[in-house]
Amino acid sequence: MSKVRLKGARVAITGAGSGIGAAAALRFAKAGTEVIAVDIDGTSAEESAVACRALGVEAHAYVCDVADATAVHDLADQIERDRGPVDVLVNNAGVGIAGPLLDSSLEDWEWLRSINLDGVAHGCYAFGPGMVERGRGQVVNIASGAAYIPQRNMAAYCATKAAVVMLSQCLRADWRPHGVGVSVVCPGVIDTPIASATRYRGAMTARQGRAEKALGLGHSPDLVAKAIVDCVRKNRDVVPVGLESTLAYKLLRGAPQPIQGLVARAPI
Repeated sequence: MSKVRLKGARVAITGAGSGIGAAAALRFAKAGTEVIAVDIDGTSAEESAVACRALGVEAHAYVCDVADATAVHDLADQIERDRGPVDVLVNNAGVGIAGPLLDSSLEDWEWLRSINLDGVAHGCYAFGPGMVERGRGQVVNIASGAAYIPQRNMAAYCATKAAVVMLSQCLRADWRPHGVGVSVVCPGVIDTPIASATRYRGAMTARQGRAEKALGLGHSPDLVAKAIVDCVRKNRDVVPVGLESTLAYKLLRGAPQPIQGLVARAPI
């Protein structure tokens, strides 16, 4: 069981400038934690930090590209020098690719993987050793319902999110004896700006507006933020968020292969 008390803890959140990351920052601030808002966009990171400080807690903004392993390690060192050790790490930064795999490029694949999967690993490599050495801490990785819902036009995205779930479950077992918890949150359709951070390829290029509209009808990012904070309080394992993600997690994973194939071929 992880040994983190929210009040007075220090939490670092990647992708904290908008969407789920910004909502999580506010949720942690309300719980009395010190918030480290990390984003590739320094302006949005500072906006999240300001919003947290308005709630009466310490909050600071840092700029970092999670795809850069050296930058993430430097970030961990800088935070420890400036503020002290991180008790909770939320690996949230993410992007998307929509369209048939062969309509995208290898560069597209590497870009997506470098943020969605490598970015999570970089965070674990940079902040994990300190947590293990101290014998306490919680890592919350943000995956997606797409980790277990196959979709022909989201092959790369689904693959990276499935990998985040597996990485998280392996680390959970590995770090448990050291007092460090690892959780993975799998949101469904959430109203966030990720549609604007998605590369559209092939026939999907004409559907960007539709995708943005669909996300706009999704759940509030605060629903995911609530689950993230709950993961720290209870050291939860795999946590689907939203009715669609929860039903898929409970029903689809054990469904016969023909059913999974039908789901994968469904238009989006």
